[in-house]
Amino acid sequence: MFYFKYFDNPLENAEFIDEKCQSCGSEENCLEGVYFNEHDDVVSVCLSCLKEGLIRVDIPDYIRKEIKGSDRFDKIDELERTPPVPWIQYNEWPVCCNDFTKYIGEWERGRLIKESQDGNGLNYLLSILLQDIKERIVNEKNFWSEIGNLIAIYVFECQTCSKRIAVSQSY
Repeated sequence: MFYFKYFDNPLENAEFIDEKCQSCGSEENCLEGVYFNEHDDVVSVCLSCLKEGLIRVDIPDYIRKEIKGSDRFDKIDELERTPPVPWIQYNEWPVCCNDFTKYIGEWERGRLIKESQDGNGLNYLLSILLQDIKERIVNEKNFWSEIGNLIAIYVFECQTCSKRIAVSQSY
């Protein structure tokens, strides 16, 4: 079993490919190299080599700067050895309570409805969606209808206060 502080259930939530790990040659639990931005030649990295830090995920400077305090570099080191969320964007990672949040999965409309207290998944999503993404939504009903098609919703949770934060891709 693989445990990552900032990534819940990697065997279910990470995106794997059928390419050997370039670090150790393993064919098990290999992540696609496209998420390892600073290593242009990486095609695949297994979870074990990632956890050991043999190959690391690139964390943008503006994300690094959000963490303050004496344990800042430990937190960044841990995130660099965490599976990337399966989106082809910068390895953006929400921060809450001065720590990186834990990725808990990609949610579709059904899960958002289930997690809402009143059965209104759209309102629940809007309550946890990053503010800058929410401000770009022109038509909420169209946004909602495209989840699972053109739009993916990735949900994170603060390990201190349990606040959930949603990030959308392709919007």
